[in-house]
Amino acid sequence: MVLDPVKANGAAAALEEADFRLTAPSGFGNGWNHYAHSMAWFEGKLYVGTTMATMAFLKRNQPVPDLKPWPVDTPPNIDTIDRRAEIWQYTPETATWRRVFLAPWTKGRDGRTVPLYVSYRGMTVFQGASDSKPCLYVTTWVPQVAGPAQILRSADGEHFEAIPHPPWGPSARAARTLQAFQGRVHTTAVASGLEVGKSQDSVSDDPTIYASRDPRRGEWVPVGATGFGDPDNLTVFDMAVFNGHLYAGTINARHGFEVWKTAGGEPPYRWTKVLERGAWRGPLNEAAGTFAEFHGALYVGTGVANGGFHRAYKLGPAAPELLRLWPDDSWDLIVGESRVTPQGLKYPLSGFAPGFDTLFNGYMWRACVHDGHLYVSTFTWAQSLPYLPSHLWSENMIALVERWGADAIAYRYGGFDLWRTADGVHWLPVTRNGFGNPYNWGGRTLASTPYGLFVGTANPYGPTVALRRNGRWVYEPNPRGGCEVWLGRKETAASSPSPAGRGLG
Repeated sequence: MVLDPVKANGAAAALEEADFRLTAPSGFGNGWNHYAHSMAWFEGKLYVGTTMATMAFLKRNQPVPDLKPWPVDTPPNIDTIDRRAEIWQYTPETATWRRVFLAPWTKGRDGRTVPLYVSYRGMTVFQGASDSKPCLYVTTWVPQVAGPAQILRSADGEHFEAIPHPPWGPSARAARTLQAFQGRVHTTAVASGLEVGKSQDSVSDDPTIYASRDPRRGEWVPVGATGFGDPDNLTVFDMAVFNGHLYAGTINARHGFEVWKTAGGEPPYRWTKVLERGAWRGPLNEAAGTFAEFHGALYVGTGVANGGFHRAYKLGPAAPELLRLWPDDSWDLIVGESRVTPQGLKYPLSGFAPGFDTLFNGYMWRACVHDGHLYVSTFTWAQSLPYLPSHLWSENMIALVERWGADAIAYRYGGFDLWRTADGVHWLPVTRNGFGNPYNWGGRTLASTPYGLFVGTANPYGPTVALRRNGRWVYEPNPRGGCEVWLGRKETAASSPSPAGRGLG
């Protein structure tokens, strides 16, 4: 691939790895604080919602990931871990963090005392019909015995209250996206299952988009057919507003994701299918996982759920793609695999194969525009390689591991990627190792603010991690385990901050 250095470098305000600094200790001082799962800029402060004990919770998934040894020393009963999710507030002027909300305990349906929320998976700022000003709205993730998922509201960033949730049933345990459009806020469930060992965090038994003009008082209504009328659409995973339309992307493990759009109006909306069959890559593009508008187009990041290998559907491993949608519904392949489609030959305009030429990248996780550049973060599974069974690997992978060693590959390729572009075609890496921390397996949240670009990581390798010592596995404390929040800013531009951008996690 040959890059034009002028186009590749873009504007002088582009952020490099050296422009980023860590703002808080790993896990906010608690190694079980694994994900900075949601992020929003609200009334001059940054808010981050965490997810607790992800690596412990994975043992309850079905099927259980085949990891040996388990990467983190996890007690047999995960209820012995304090999994109450937290919301943290960052004040840029003083560079200080403060926890403003801790999930309460609740009595589950089985009589056990459990956290009411184990995660805050989405945030947005929205002013409903009965709100006197814009408020912070937060989606939650609840334990199996404490459903259904709730939505929180805060008018001041200090006090949070549960508001009436959409009419999903008790099996809906989480919501991900909150998207404002035409005076309504829209959301959908993304996790279902009441039985331990029968749940998945990325699919739903109610893939319906609900909307409300006044979420404080409820008034939720469906705005389209469940799953757009296709039972293979397992959920609506992300939404975005572009060119006067609301766009929604699905997870579809059978045919590949779909993207739909609507001009809105009164519910139910009229929807038009824009992309199908994973942009003609099929189920290897299972999910349309993130959207971002940039320079008159809508960018779509893809992936396979569960980090690039959806065990329940035996999909993957596969690296993700990045697509570009235009207002007339035509599209370009930016990063990905060349193929012939009904719209003709598509080849990656950037010159990058899936995953930005890295098979360890499982999906494009988040996308965000900041100071004239589009930034895209990834999830990578390279740091998990020492714990993975070799029967899942291809012959080429086995040869690579035998030559370099799993530990060496994990160290060399561990840590997520963050890429940037000034024109959508020419891309340069900001970091390819999780800001120097191989345990940062994903850039989960991005937020453009007047003080710079914030990046929240997913890092489930704490508070301990399994390491090979003298030929055997031992658990050792991991000071680099737990989520991190990084701030990227040009110090020369500190006196003239840029306008705030979209900060939905």
